[in-house]
Amino acid sequence: GEYIAIESMESTYANSVFVNGRNGGLLCFGNGDMDKPVALVQVEVRELQNWAKLNGIGKVDDVEALCADPKCIAAVTADMNAQGKGKLGANEALASVALISGLGSPDTAEPNSPWTPENQCLTASNKLNRKPLERSFEVVLTPLIKKGIR
Repeated sequence: GEYIAIESMESTYANSVFVNGRNGGLLCFGNGDMDKPVALVQVEVRELQNWAKLNGIGKVDDVEALCADPKCIAAVTADMNAQGKGKLGANEALASVALISGLGSPDTAEPNSPWTPENQCLTASNKLNRKPLERSFEVVLTPLIKKGIR
């Protein structure tokens, strides 16, 4: 695909109410095989629960189930893409996202961990530590990447 400006995408999509900056925010990902980029999102749990309640999704207390719910994923993707309208190129619109609850261990990188310097997902200055993060979240990222390929 064409060149995408990952940093500007991340700062734009971070404006979504569904993105939890305290847990590390989001990581956009794209490569030459993909038609559209995707993102790993540390989700703002309260916002996700509110959306689920308003949209008749049961069991709003089961955060991990909400994170896996296709309707929730679609809603967050749409909200994030709305943040990008008029600011980002069409090729920078997200195909999909993976929602991460941030309820896992802050010390070891689990598929539901917040991103911290302790679990190597962030640098000491709280910047995304891309390669370790992509490695740690490979189990989440691999199926997500397929959604970015037409």
